[in-house]
Amino acid sequence: MTYELLSDEDIFALIRDHNDEQAYRALYRRYDKRIYAYCLRALGNHEEAKDVFQTVAMTVYDKRSSFTEGSYAAWLFTITRNMCLKTIRNRKNQTEFIEESFPFESAETHGQDFLLTEALRKAISKLSDDFRDALELRYYDDLSYEEIAETLGITVALAKVRVFRAKKQLTKTLSPILGELR
Repeated sequence: MTYELLSDEDIFALIRDHNDEQAYRALYRRYDKRIYAYCLRALGNHEEAKDVFQTVAMTVYDKRSSFTEGSYAAWLFTITRNMCLKTIRNRKNQTEFIEESFPFESAETHGQDFLLTEALRKAISKLSDDFRDALELRYYDDLSYEEIAETLGITVALAKVRVFRAKKQLTKTLSPILGELR
């Protein structure tokens, strides 16, 4: 069977209703990089990200009967987000998390790119949790506003407002820095 042509929800129905392991693998491959990247951004280190990523994969399979309708992506990211939050709550040093929660992969960048990346990282870390979550789900994880709303348990309109306000706040924060770099 060619799973590429099926929607996430159709593939998941095969998993839930028929225990189709190939369907599970196909759906896993669709999201594995995005889920791992989300974990890494939220947790800030590879070891915890790997642990949570594996836990999410097992949880999704174990709780397959609890998904009945809606967006599979939103359900998956809700599980991932909750697992990341649980891991963060279990950390001993909350201050370290706040300082290092949004690492960027461009450590080798130099000059202006480095300054801009560092400024963006700091600006994002200063956003409220609500704004930061909505912004990350939209731009890092490429979720639709509908999926963001479902993941965060808010309305679509509120998801749009949070992303808009987060971008507005980042623009305001970064404008002086961008002016200096020109």
